[in-house]
This record gives sequence, C-alpha cells and structure tokens, in this order.
Amino acid sequence: MGTWDATIFGNDTSLDIKEEFFERYNQGEDANTIKNDLTSDLYDDDIYDVLFALAHCLWEVGQLDDEFLLEIKEIILNKEDLELAQELGADSEFLEQRSENLEKFLEKISVKKEKPKKRIAPPVPVESKYRNGAVMLFQYEDGMYGALIAVDGAFFDRETYYAYLQTDIKMTRKPTMEDVRSARILDPSFHSAEYNSFRDSKYYYSFVNCISGYLKSTATKKFEKYNDSVFEIIGYLSDWGSCCSAASGGFDYYKQKSSDEFKISVVKELNKRFDEKLNTRTKLIIDEIDKEFILSNTRKGLE
Repeated sequence: MGTWDATIFGNDTSLDIKEEFFERYNQGEDANTIKNDLTSDLYDDDIYDVLFALAHCLWEVGQLDDEFLLEIKEIILNKEDLELAQELGADSEFLEQRSENLEKFLEKISVKKEKPKKRIAPPVPVESKYRNGAVMLFQYEDGMYGALIAVDGAFFDRETYYAYLQTDIKMTRKPTMEDVRSARILDPSFHSAEYNSFRDSKYYYSFVNCISGYLKSTATKKFEKYNDSVFEIIGYLSDWGSCCSAASGGFDYYKQKSSDEFKISVVKELNKRFDEKLNTRTKLIIDEIDKEFILSNTRKGLE
C-alpha cells in the first residue's frame, strides 16, 4: 500500500477502490453487490482503507445503510485504524492528522447526502488518427525534426489515455518512415532483459521513461486539435499499445491553452528529454522491435 497523507483517499488502496466502485456502478451494477464483492477478500493492512472508501462511495450514491455506517463508526471510535497505522510505523503527526480526518469523515457520512450522485453513462470509444503505432513528426527548438511513436492509447468521447515513446531522431530534413524504422528509442529499459530481468520475456516491452498524458473529461477531438498544432503523422507501425507498464512526465493538456502555447510547452518538454537521454537508447532498432510486436500480436490473435 502506498500512502501519501492522512486523508481518507490519501493512499493507493482507497483510490483504487473508489475507481473500481464507480466504474462498476456507472455500468449498472448494484452498489451493495459491488461492496460485498470488494470486501470478500480483505488484507489486514488494507482493511480500513477499503471499508472507509466504500462507505464514502455508498454515501455519495445515497446507499450507505445504517448497519455499515455503525460498523464504520465503531472502527473509528475504537481507534482501530489508528492502532493499525501505528503498528505499520506511522508517526505521531500522521496519527494526529488521521484522527482529525476520521472525525470529520464520520461526521460527514452520518448525514445523508441531499443530492446523491447519479450514475454516469460510461465513455464511448471513438476512433483516433493518433492510435497506437502512429509515427508523429515535430520540430525541436532549434528547428530540427524529431519523431514520436504513439503507445498505450485509449480514446473515448469524454476522455483520452495517451502515451508516447521518443525516438533518437534529430535531423535537418523531414524524416521518412524508413528513417524511423532505423532509429532507436530513447530509453534503455524499453525492450530490455537487463532492465526487466525479474519479469517474463513477454514483458520486455515495458518501459519507465516515456511522455504521457491523461485527459480527464476532455473529448478526444479536442485532444487531436492540440496535437495537430505540433505533430504530423507520416505513417503507422504495428499496434504497440500493450507495451506501457509505467510512465513519467507529460504534456499539459489540462489547462486551456492556445495552440501556440501548447506547442511551446510540448517542444520544451521533448527538448529536455532528448538532452537527458542522449546516451541511453534501445539496443534494437525500431524496425526490429516492430517485427516482434507483429509476431506477438499475431500469436494473441490465434489464442
């Protein structure tokens, strides 16, 4: 369990429970069925984070019953959560903050919510030209051309998940697909048994350093307009979508920006990453990696 602060949702477990609860609830599942399912196999270290998160979710949708509320109340009044936190190494400052947050939390959920949250229709998948495998050209701050590969994308009407791999291309003329296929990825851990030796070989496509972005409540069409101001798609590799296991860094799609402002921020980020990764790149060229993806995707289709 990862913990950042003493709030109810200041840890990985609570956030995961909240996300799963509303994902399933919005798809039409009964709230208490979800609760019973998520509490059927609890681990000792996570038990209170799970219960508190579910209590909050049920309160949000107006379905927190008296029995479960009483269970939560007894846990808080008996300081069971605080005792567990102390056993796990929490310091006095954390415990004090946690105690205050739990009191406020109990006070909040003890009063029925006046306007319970309604179900929200799940996002609708849409097509995007920036699909996995898209090769995108852009220009660095000095005017030279670079190239990215789109990976791990999921496109919907109201939100978009997206990530990029940055290649080591930097040239004065516009690169071609052949140039890209002969290039390498600016990340030594991508497709590397050395960096992923603890995993099965099928996970060698995972990587640590990429450019990523997540657009919550932002339509894919809007996302494409931003990207069109910076990138030119010159072709497609095979589907590299399943290679993303982790990502760091990102383009700032969240704030309203003009196309020029967006372009400046993107190019600055890519310039910084290129300079940081000058001597770190994959051993295999992109064409060799792409052929392995084609083989892997073919096998998946036959299973």
